[in-house]
Amino acid sequence: MNISLPLPPILRGVKTVVGLHITDKVIRLLEVDKDGKPVIEPIELKLEGKDKETALREIISEYKLSSKRVVTCVPVNDGLLKLYKYPKSMSKKDLQSAIEWSIKRETSAMKEETYYDYFLLDEASEEKQIGVVTVISRKETVENIRKLIESVGLKLHILDYEIITIINYGLYYKFPVPFSILYIDYNYSILVTYSRMNISYYVNYWNYSEFRESGDEESLENFFAEMRNIVVLNDLSSMYVAGPIIADEDMLTRIMENLPILGLLDLEGVKPSFFIPYILCIRGMEG
Repeated sequence: MNISLPLPPILRGVKTVVGLHITDKVIRLLEVDKDGKPVIEPIELKLEGKDKETALREIISEYKLSSKRVVTCVPVNDGLLKLYKYPKSMSKKDLQSAIEWSIKRETSAMKEETYYDYFLLDEASEEKQIGVVTVISRKETVENIRKLIESVGLKLHILDYEIITIINYGLYYKFPVPFSILYIDYNYSILVTYSRMNISYYVNYWNYSEFRESGDEESLENFFAEMRNIVVLNDLSSMYVAGPIIADEDMLTRIMENLPILGLLDLEGVKPSFFIPYILCIRGMEG
């Protein structure tokens, strides 16, 4: 897996890049040019029991996207993010050995083959330790994503991790650190907090789509209660909110009334549901 911090929005040697976000409910696809502008109307296809490969192949054929370079991400539940801390005084060689030993210890407890990648947190920090973020995923998961993309005629350029993708938005737009982002999709939510020496994330399975149909107030109150508990336990003063939910004014009002929301991560010229595909596109703009 290729995971790193976002690069400036400049495509070197290619005209466009495609961001692809696949969940259990939808496939989202966004193609942007070297200026970060959508080339075609962003595509959101609700699966509703459809086979992912068949659905994606139909999209690729209809919009003539064959052979395009794609950046996508491992879903939050199919990866594991671990943070290790080491003394800054360690030599590069000793640090490398320590990282490899920690990863080997982590993966040795797993029954299946795995892939991993890692990066260092803010090395310029005045902290005496350096944070190392490692992302681990099953080999089968990664290969299935690769096969899916290649089977429909696309080229996998970068495979990210959903948590890192969300963090990359704050890094790219230079949010004050620490920052927290609450991403709310149709059937799950992720609250991610990033600081110079730590990354934490929490997944909640409140179903926004079902709520819109049922109006189940108890489920919504339980969601708010869990989010408030996380805010209190982690001493979060505020968070940004992103995802499909911010297109729903009534729901957004209720979120703003119940949670300490600092701002909305809306994208100019791109619908809120394409938050993750857009950041994946930025991630892919390294040529």
